[in-house]
Amino acid sequence: MSAPGQLDETIRSIVREVVREELAQRADARPANDSYLPTAEAAALVGVADGTIRRWIRERRLPSHRAGRVLRVRTSDLHQLLASGGQRPRKEKVLSPEDLARRDFGLKAG
Repeated sequence: MSAPGQLDETIRSIVREVVREELAQRADARPANDSYLPTAEAAALVGVADGTIRRWIRERRLPSHRAGRVLRVRTSDLHQLLASGGQRPRKEKVLSPEDLARRDFGLKAG
């Protein structure tokens, strides 16, 4: 095998190894007991009222899933919300067509 061919094969093997390590780390980072809880159980788990969990879902802070008529949340999503300090996702300001024209074309109000 020529030197460029050997170099290509060496780079490929290094990349394969790095990708395997990254995938293994991500699999390890996922909690083994990541389950779906009804809102009442999720509230009891983190020490808040059931209505608080439902409000977080309504405000789109916490993703939810339905199992029939029962609203459920994943424990990993709940812990992620709490780790982030419960911050709401930032809403982008909705601009009117006039505001967009001013922004994009440098037009002045008036």
